Amino acid sequence: MDVRLSSPNGRLELALCLQDGVPMYKICLDSRPVTAPAPLGLALADRDLTQGLHEKACARSSIDESYTLPAFKKSLCRDHANCLTWTLADENGSELQIEARAYDDGAALRLIAPGGSCDVLDETTAFGLPETALRLFAQKLIFSYEDHYNPVPFCELHQNPYAFPVLVEALPGVYTLYAEAAVFGDYGGSHLRVHRKGERLLHVTKSPDKLSPIHAGDPVTTPWRAVLVGSLADIVESNLLENLNPPSIVEDESFIHGGVCAWNWMVENRSTRDIDRIHQFVDYASEMGWPYYLADGGWPGYIDIPELVRYCAQRNVKLWIWEHSAAMRDYDTAYEKMKLWSSWGVVGLKIDFFESDSQERMAQYDMLARLAAQFRLMLNFHGATKPAGEIRTWPHVLSREAVMGGEYLQNFSTFLPGGPDAAHNCTLPFTRCAVGPADYTPVIFKTYLTGTTDAHQTALTVVGTSYIQHISEKPEVVREHPCRPFLMEVPAAFDETRLLEGEPASHVTMARRKGRAWYVGGICARLPRTAQLRFDFLEEGVEYEATLYRDDISDELPFDVSIGALPGPDEEMCRWLMAHKQRPAQHQHDVHKVAAEKFRLRKGDTREVALSVNGGFALSIHPVE
Repeated sequence: MDVRLSSPNGRLELALCLQDGVPMYKICLDSRPVTAPAPLGLALADRDLTQGLHEKACARSSIDESYTLPAFKKSLCRDHANCLTWTLADENGSELQIEARAYDDGAALRLIAPGGSCDVLDETTAFGLPETALRLFAQKLIFSYEDHYNPVPFCELHQNPYAFPVLVEALPGVYTLYAEAAVFGDYGGSHLRVHRKGERLLHVTKSPDKLSPIHAGDPVTTPWRAVLVGSLADIVESNLLENLNPPSIVEDESFIHGGVCAWNWMVENRSTRDIDRIHQFVDYASEMGWPYYLADGGWPGYIDIPELVRYCAQRNVKLWIWEHSAAMRDYDTAYEKMKLWSSWGVVGLKIDFFESDSQERMAQYDMLARLAAQFRLMLNFHGATKPAGEIRTWPHVLSREAVMGGEYLQNFSTFLPGGPDAAHNCTLPFTRCAVGPADYTPVIFKTYLTGTTDAHQTALTVVGTSYIQHISEKPEVVREHPCRPFLMEVPAAFDETRLLEGEPASHVTMARRKGRAWYVGGICARLPRTAQLRFDFLEEGVEYEATLYRDDISDELPFDVSIGALPGPDEEMCRWLMAHKQRPAQHQHDVHKVAAEKFRLRKGDTREVALSVNGGFALSIHPVE
């Protein structure tokens, strides 16, 4: 007998059943499977709740509520789902409760085992790939989550463990994103593994550095196992993972403000110990109108933080500081440090090098988040696990790293020389950034070779997601750059987010609203293209002034732009090319050239924007007063 749960709009259905005593589930959208049947179960030290089960009860309910977050991709979140708790039991009467929710944009399940605290030996829950699946993008599990999201052939899935999230094109144009939510120290983080060649089940597996069993409380409760379902826009714009987390632990959220941050470690490691250079970066933040400066690793013993706080305050800038997570594992030590730093006037902490999903390390995140809330400090976790919607519970945790970001442009990695490329940047919005903010640290124009254009780098401030947005480039470069006005005004948190167009590893165009202003960022990878913009998202009857910062393609060969972006080669150009014994190399245009232009817009207007290879554009749109 199947137990079926439909989403509020009736399009998505989660079906549960017992197959020879083993609980199974699958998800359909518009009656078409988007996941294959997959098992659910818990093997505990004193009871096996993976097989031999029978139905005991089923209770249904629904949720329809709203909440706000002080720094997020949207100002209002709706938690609207149909719910059930399906209770199963073994022959001894031990119960397994499967709690399920069906949303319009996905479904989620978690397992609950009443009967006392217990060690979890195994979780047999898996995600099933349907036969219709076309593509899969995944990141090999590494503790820092700093790698590419690669297309993985299905026949090769068994060869590696994978980190959450995993993106699957389950049907043409219909995607699923496998994720987990509400991951805390009472259980720990997980990853995915295919057990044998040819298998199409991605099994949930505990962190590989959790050598002992997971010790769970009463009742034993797993994190939510979630599948976001729909178009790429549905996945990018979703707040399903946040819905699955508990409400905020912060009573007064008035100290939480997203914003852009000046930062010198990326381009000048050693200057984090040079107070004169630090003052120059603080002055730069003030000039740009950015609210924050980060004193990154290297300040202890060199920088007088209370004095730096005073210097910042005189320039309307607030200070974040860095600390190593190993120095914050003891509760009493962390308490005293946060108490001291808060008394100095520090507003945020970047805590680094966690690099574990173990239950013990997740408990450290819990402890630090609670202490930071007590001392009204914002947080940015680095060298960290991926987020799982916890920003609803911890709204003061504005970002995490868990991404191969701009710092890899320094070539300090032997296995990822050159760092993130344009295809990686075009994949992150649908994978890593879809589960929460990622401190990618964008905007490098000249200090390092990025393989992308300056307009692409500027657009990353919109295409990426981080509610504390660290800008990587040197003040001297940004001050003289044509994109400076855009960087002076772009927010880090927004009231609305819309994906206008996109394809993993190919291109992304994102629009975000703050108040009545809109910010649009577009990037592409490997091939030039022309973005097709339709401004349906603007207010009716309002005229807007737009400022566009785009790749300047005026001097490029027509062979190195998308068709129609430039006139085709005429006879004179062909003769000029034929006169060269060696044809001019393509993709040799000036990546630093940016063209800026202003124009007026109304709702429904259209515009084409030509992008170079690995190019981009940034667009600010304001109502005309």
